[in-house]
Amino acid sequence: MKLSNLEAYVPAKLYNRGVDYFERDYVEELRENAPNRWHALVSGTRDYHVSINLTGKETVSSTSCNCPFESDSLCKHEVAVCLAIVEYKEENPGGAADVLPKLKAMKKAELLKILEDLLQQQPAVNQYLVEKFSEPVEMNDNVARRLIRKSASRASRRGFIEWDRTDDAVEGALEVQEYLDALHPQKDSEMLIRFNLIIIEECTEMLQIADDSSGSIGMVIDESLANIQEAMEQWPEQLSEERVDRMLELLYPQILFGLEQDITNAAEELTESVMQWTSQGEHSDKIYGFIEKIIASKEMQNKTYHYDEERFRTYQLAILQEQGNKEKIESFCQKHRSYPDIRKAEIALALNQGEFKKAVRLCEESEQQDSALPGLVYGWKELRFKAYEELNSVPEMIELAYTFTVEGNETYYGKLKNLVDSEQWPAMLEKLLVELKTKARGKALYVIILIDEKRTEDLLEYCRSNVSGIETLYPHLMGDYPHEVNEIFTSYIYRSIESASDRKKYQAACDKIKTFQNALGAEAARGLIEELKFMYPKRKALLDELSKIQ
Repeated sequence: MKLSNLEAYVPAKLYNRGVDYFERDYVEELRENAPNRWHALVSGTRDYHVSINLTGKETVSSTSCNCPFESDSLCKHEVAVCLAIVEYKEENPGGAADVLPKLKAMKKAELLKILEDLLQQQPAVNQYLVEKFSEPVEMNDNVARRLIRKSASRASRRGFIEWDRTDDAVEGALEVQEYLDALHPQKDSEMLIRFNLIIIEECTEMLQIADDSSGSIGMVIDESLANIQEAMEQWPEQLSEERVDRMLELLYPQILFGLEQDITNAAEELTESVMQWTSQGEHSDKIYGFIEKIIASKEMQNKTYHYDEERFRTYQLAILQEQGNKEKIESFCQKHRSYPDIRKAEIALALNQGEFKKAVRLCEESEQQDSALPGLVYGWKELRFKAYEELNSVPEMIELAYTFTVEGNETYYGKLKNLVDSEQWPAMLEKLLVELKTKARGKALYVIILIDEKRTEDLLEYCRSNVSGIETLYPHLMGDYPHEVNEIFTSYIYRSIESASDRKKYQAACDKIKTFQNALGAEAARGLIEELKFMYPKRKALLDELSKIQ
């Protein structure tokens, strides 16, 4: 491995973290203690001492760092120091002064005097010797929590972590994650889950005292959740009842903690990780009961809204559907029909099983039950439309498609046009346009239909009332109404300039003139520009911008 090609030998994640440390000037006190023997201090959650030994000019022969990272690869601190060495060599091609021969020639008393001076003048030397003679700290739960809390504490000011210090705050968490990267994903799966749960818990606490606008803390939590998901998905061995019990016991308090804090999706995502084990049928009842225990917890029941309980009930329904017991599924849905997601799942099941009339009935019941909630009602009607499609119930589909189209849904306009008989379409179209014209949500579709049906007279009238529309709609009008387009466009440009008061607004107005030029030609544009110069001779910024139009 050479200094010039570290990225070929170091995992990308570790290499990128090392580059980040190097670029943020975390490498301090870099020195060549002897030919090709380098040492540096790397700051972070704590200060780490790194030694790099080279053979020749750039071949890395050995490295050491007193951080907890254990792997055949370089750690991020070692990568950072290697990059610093490259930079130093480029800036100092002559090399460092060789002091080793002079030190070797000194007497013991002289060396001790130099060392005493260094200890007094350089605290880092004292720290290095303390750590040099100390036993290396092995990673465990307490060490992990201490690392995470220490970096959060160092980044906080008066008990709060500002948005621009969150990267520093998560250094400890990243260090623990880096340690986990070196573990075997199968042999150490339980340890991986335990440490990632610690990261999630500590970083969730950190969110309570931080402005995480940058998303740094949230990203660390998401990465740990993904790591747990992956570890449980790739569990290396047959799941024994004892192992499942142990993992559920480990996850349970963390899920409750997530529910109580209610600032991340950790509770849901951890439960979804457990759900992967329901495919092994002998454990599905146990996991169903585990979810019931979560729902019954005070953390869940104390919530003002019931969205979380609804989500966890859908997990239970998924287990029942996987088991395939139709009677249990129907009984469960009947018991928990107050939850829209349960009804939605029940309707989806009816559609999948070909029970389309049942799906229609369930949709109509839900529409009535949620009549005060327009968004939900809209969704039930869409599902009812799907059932009608399967039943080929044309009149019912026309009725619903018309309702959706009036609400501005272009997809259902296409369906409506295909469903209605060609002889009946003109009357339906007139009725539809009248309704769309008066609805704010229907304006965009109103214009689309006018273009689709080639209703240029109505489109022109629309532009008279909504002059800004001329900028995009003129291509559909130029064939029949070139003079009217000129009139509306000119009025639109004059309005824009009249209300303009700075150069940026004049530039926007001139962009409209360029579009005018594309629509009506260069001669018409020149005439308009001359009119504007005559009308506004004292607006120097406007005159300047007008002169730039080619």
